[in-house]
Amino acid sequence: MVRNALFCLETAADEKGSHVYTKALLAYAFALARKEEKRKALLGSLKEEAVKKDGSVHWQRPGKEPEVDLPYYHYRAPSAEVEMTAYVLLAQLTTQPAPSQDELSFASLIGKWISSQQNPSGGFSSTQDTVVALQALSLYGAVTYAKSGASSKVTLRSGGDFQQDFQVDPTNRLLLQRVPLPTVPGEYSTEVSGEGCVYLQTSLRYNVQPSQENAPFMLQVHTIPELCDDLKAHKIFDIAINVSYTGERNVSNMVIVDVKMLSGFIPVKSSVRKLEGNQLIERTELSTSHVLVYLEKLSNTTLNFSFTVEQDIPVQGLKPAQVKVYDYYETDEFAVEEYNAPCTTGRV
Repeated sequence: MVRNALFCLETAADEKGSHVYTKALLAYAFALARKEEKRKALLGSLKEEAVKKDGSVHWQRPGKEPEVDLPYYHYRAPSAEVEMTAYVLLAQLTTQPAPSQDELSFASLIGKWISSQQNPSGGFSSTQDTVVALQALSLYGAVTYAKSGASSKVTLRSGGDFQQDFQVDPTNRLLLQRVPLPTVPGEYSTEVSGEGCVYLQTSLRYNVQPSQENAPFMLQVHTIPELCDDLKAHKIFDIAINVSYTGERNVSNMVIVDVKMLSGFIPVKSSVRKLEGNQLIERTELSTSHVLVYLEKLSNTTLNFSFTVEQDIPVQGLKPAQVKVYDYYETDEFAVEEYNAPCTTGRV
């Protein structure tokens, strides 16, 4: 079975015009199968398509350019680009007996870019790219690890009297050390001394109103009942969602519908679990404040579904909650809509 599968992959690898994502997957598959000639050929082709910027290397899909128009904004690549870059790094390092010095040098440029895409919690855009990226970074760490007693000191200073020292040595090299910055915005400088490798990251959090220009999804949200004409409507009602894909492709990638609960309301678990009987709904996840509905794909045909929520704690002055639908691999492709309880003054 494995032999036949590899034969299928080898045939596909010989075809011209393969997508860069496909090449990345094939390169890692052949690396694991120890098909060294195929691995090197694909990596050579991938190098020609690499994006080299600021001393790092990564891969992106043709025609996909980032849109940066926010202050303090650090562009994070879409999930698919993190994932395929991580697969290239895995392919670069998976060779016997060990990667050459040139391969390690090139791998360090890839690792630098992947690290720059990490969020403050150490993950990435989605579960899938996080798993592959952490696997690639772990392999890079294992391949380049050198046991030594060297230590490093990192000093963080501001223009005022703020100073924070971080000591990194073999006993705490895997320990996360952090400190809140006393003044933001402000000017800070770092000084590093000693030997070793240190990863320094700053994180700035703020909220912005989502922009829906040219949103590739149609999203409509309403409650059942819509008006406060039921004796129980202030305590229990349904949230009904109509959603379809209106983007450039025939169908979307995997889509997530994220329904935030109104304050004081929780989802009725049995009604959410029933959604998984729908052919297009892969699975659901729920907590006290969110319901996530995973859709295999969407087309221009509207998908309708609903579930029940009930009041857990009475809350006065109830504010609208948000429903967001977005592409799992292209998180910048989304649409948002608000809803409120039927018996709420000023509902939207």
